[in-house]
Amino acid sequence: MKHARAVAVVFCGALGVAALAGAIALRTPAAAAESPPPTAGTAAASTPVAKAPVAVADLDTIKATMQKSRGRTLVVHFWASWCLPCLKELPVVNRFAREMKPKGVDVLSLSLDDPKAGAQVAKVLGDTAPALTRTIAKVDDPDSFITQFDKRWEGAIPAMFVFDGQGHLRGRHIGEATRPELDGLVADASEPIAAPAKTTP
Repeated sequence: MKHARAVAVVFCGALGVAALAGAIALRTPAAAAESPPPTAGTAAASTPVAKAPVAVADLDTIKATMQKSRGRTLVVHFWASWCLPCLKELPVVNRFAREMKPKGVDVLSLSLDDPKAGAQVAKVLGDTAPALTRTIAKVDDPDSFITQFDKRWEGAIPAMFVFDGQGHLRGRHIGEATRPELDGLVADASEPIAAPAKTTP
């Protein structure tokens, strides 16, 4: 049996793995309500930002949302309201998402808070990052969840994963990102994938 990895031990303070696994959304209650997340790169529509609902999405729902961004560059952003580096980074990601959407870049922002913390997540986003998607990820199997995005990811947040228009992982950034770093990730994702070198007999 695989050892389940807890999210966010590296960059978000001195909490231990066991404490995090029990305190956040790695093993979320089965009774948590699920609803589809908003389209990547947009805040929930038709309601005031401060009162917009927060969706809870399992891995299948997240994968379906990612599929809708095929043909565009997709940045998947992981954060949590209890993670101080994440909170510092949110305004940067918010501006990036708002400015890059017309340029063919979607940002799917996923909170790793407990699904019961929807009100807290909504408040943080309403105050600091209204352009980001209001979605809490429901993580039933940490190993399967983590490897869906990057097999080399150990679960630390904040984290960014950049996928090109064909859905290929093209870049990653673990830890608080600056705007130049985000721009660089997207620029790298737009470069053609190099063909494998031919070997001579």
